[in-house]
Amino acid sequence: MNDLLQHAFRIRAAMNKMQRDISIEMQKQFGMDLTRPQCYLLSLISNEEPCKITHLAKKLGVRPSTISTMINRLVDDGFVSREYGHNDRRNVLVSITLLGKEVLKKDVENYGKVLQQFIGSLESTELETFTRTFEKIAAIHEAR
Repeated sequence: MNDLLQHAFRIRAAMNKMQRDISIEMQKQFGMDLTRPQCYLLSLISNEEPCKITHLAKKLGVRPSTISTMINRLVDDGFVSREYGHNDRRNVLVSITLLGKEVLKKDVENYGKVLQQFIGSLESTELETFTRTFEKIAAIHEAR
């Protein structure tokens, strides 16, 4: 296995562990019922509302049916509202509700607190390097 591939597997393992540990900590400290993907989807809807299911699917790189399933749960929980197009019921627009905005705001605050527990012990130079590196990786992937 080449060096780059070894690093890639180490990064994936570290990211998976950190995501799992953050989710566990969020649940333990704040009893959050939403998953990280649901919170991310709620955030996307909040920033771009009203938005189409197909747009969300493209943005997340998944099938519209996957987004529809997630939206169903968010609608059932009262966090998102769904509106069908007048001429075409396949044209579905979703928007965040007031309850969804409250939950999202609380989640962002709580997530910040938990994330601080994970990265708070890094020195400022380490944190800057870590952040810059992740932003660079994201920008490379986004440019494709």
